[in-house]
Amino acid sequence: MKSKIVLVVGPSGAGKDTLLRYAKQRLGERVNFVKRYITREADANENNYYIDEYAFEILKHNGYFASSWSAHGNFYGIPKRFIENGLNLISISRSKIKDFEKQYDDVITLNITLPKEKLRQRLISRDRESLEEIEKRLNRDYEKIECKKLIEFDNSALLEESKEKFLELLERIENE
Repeated sequence: MKSKIVLVVGPSGAGKDTLLRYAKQRLGERVNFVKRYITREADANENNYYIDEYAFEILKHNGYFASSWSAHGNFYGIPKRFIENGLNLISISRSKIKDFEKQYDDVITLNITLPKEKLRQRLISRDRESLEEIEKRLNRDYEKIECKKLIEFDNSALLEESKEKFLELLERIENE
């Protein structure tokens, strides 16, 4: 069995971690939910490995990561060794899609979307950033996602409905 990579992208606050956490509860061992290394402590919504910047730079320099990036003052990395045969779900920066498409044959990008006002409400309730930082984030221009296979997922429905639709989508992808 070969690796199938599903890259989960979308703006911060769109609900990526909530959807992934639900899918993990329901799909369990059938799917590899790839953890990231991040240079900040994980919050209640994440399940990542904390690493300090010095250690991160050493690993990056030695080719440990399939992809790495920085965002909002933090560094993120996906270790190559975390990719397994079968279905792999990975939450990444949309700027790093090509890293995976160059290394793996079967890559699907799943873009989680949300209307701007709902996104604003979620970012405010998360209380990680100031209102000014949230507005700056919301007013950013995003270029069209460049990738080989793109699926758009609107996450604006009621939470239970969105979670079930996300699960159905992953099961379809898994069985392709």
